[in-house]
Amino acid sequence: MAFALGGVNVFGVAVAPAGAQSWRTTNSNGRTCSDLWGLCRKAELILPRQLLRWLMNEGGLHADGKGHEAVLATAEGQALLESLTQQQQREILAQIVGLLAGPAAEQIFRGEEVRLCGSSDLEDVSRAAALSALLPGGAALAHAAVLTAEVLRRPELWAKVARLADELERSGEVDQRIKVFLPAAVQDWPHFP
Repeated sequence: MAFALGGVNVFGVAVAPAGAQSWRTTNSNGRTCSDLWGLCRKAELILPRQLLRWLMNEGGLHADGKGHEAVLATAEGQALLESLTQQQQREILAQIVGLLAGPAAEQIFRGEEVRLCGSSDLEDVSRAAALSALLPGGAALAHAAVLTAEVLRRPELWAKVARLADELERSGEVDQRIKVFLPAAVQDWPHFP
């Protein structure tokens, strides 16, 4: 839901059957993925190659949580960051919010307070934190966490989350019909403070 609101193209979603011991599915590039329990097939973020690495098991480009810090510490890295347009920065923020939405939705569903910052044991939160290093100000992750919790708590959006979850529980995968379940993109959302 959050990816779609932010204008990130979503191609489909899939979840492992209840009680599964292992599960495999294909990503948007047709590669087989395992060792995960759900997958959102979406458009990947396109940024300067120096800030990214290729993850063969996911078939997409992601911020490298182990290596991009070295690039960012150089004059070239700083120049790359300064050259990112406002639109590119908003796309990065949209990807961050989308990554945080799954863990946030789980916490909301369980009736817990949404706590995402500092939850580096969650892969999506770690990836979001790595992406946040590409945005100015140093508070992008915390801002994105607040935006994520706020948007998911909207009754009309949570109703869409529940409807899609029901369909996933029934069928396990939604691809061609995914647009029926998703909200329309909101121009200039997510926004910077």
